[in-house]
Amino acid sequence: MVVLRLGKLNNEERKFIPTKENFLEEYLGSMREIEEYELTQTFCNGYKYRRYNDHGQMKYTRNFKQGKVTDVVEISEEEFTKVLRDTGRKIRKIRKYYKDGPYDIDVDCFLEPVSMIMVEVASDEASLDGYQPPKGFVEVTGNKRYENSEIYQGSILSNSTIIEGTDAVGKSVTIQRLLLSGIICKDRSMDMFSKYMLFTVPMEERVKRYREYLKTHDDKVVFLVNYDKIELERRISMRDVISDFDKEAYQYNQLYFETYQYMMEHDMLEGKLFLVDCTNLTLNEQVEKVKDIIMK
Repeated sequence: MVVLRLGKLNNEERKFIPTKENFLEEYLGSMREIEEYELTQTFCNGYKYRRYNDHGQMKYTRNFKQGKVTDVVEISEEEFTKVLRDTGRKIRKIRKYYKDGPYDIDVDCFLEPVSMIMVEVASDEASLDGYQPPKGFVEVTGNKRYENSEIYQGSILSNSTIIEGTDAVGKSVTIQRLLLSGIICKDRSMDMFSKYMLFTVPMEERVKRYREYLKTHDDKVVFLVNYDKIELERRISMRDVISDFDKEAYQYNQLYFETYQYMMEHDMLEGKLFLVDCTNLTLNEQVEKVKDIIMK
């Protein structure tokens, strides 16, 4: 049964949105899960009301946040139920708790009002400045859109877009900019779009896989391409480590373009696959083009 932490608690934490699913899975696989439970939250008159559901065993709290301290008191089921009925709105999520050395890692898998994953890091033992997030974690600490009270009000505008493209085309920085405005994107789909975007995979096989995915999933998929070979190669040359994929960035860039063209000509886009030409665009222009597609 979940053990409630009551009284005046330090609520200092850092928040991250993992945009690379494979890196999140690898990170969580390196730790032992301590506990897991379902949280239902609602808000009323400046208070946060919570129901903890640990395999059918329920506990309830009322929280009041003031600066870096949250005052937590246990309440009755009746009080929680009344407030939830009065507000008619809730956040529901699965919380998984891990330990990473001196750091407490809460992985919140949101179910309502939006599906998303957010990682919260806290510690009573070490400075949070010393925490080194894994690759693919984008920090949103201090961004009000990612406060639970704001998520409750609908601050997350979109969470169902996959950004694809060759190395150095600007995927990660585009996603980071979109996150600032409450638009959550995945940085590649390693088990689908990136998996089959290989020279060794025939075009017919690739587009068949993609179309099947588009038919059965609600995600929008955006291919970013940049036809300026010199610019792509310049960006690659600035990397500390250059992989074999990096060395063929322009060739992969062309493969994304050719795949999109083939699917467009054969009416296979399903209204969910888009291409953005980033050639000679500023970062702001690139982000706005992607944002326009997502928010249509």
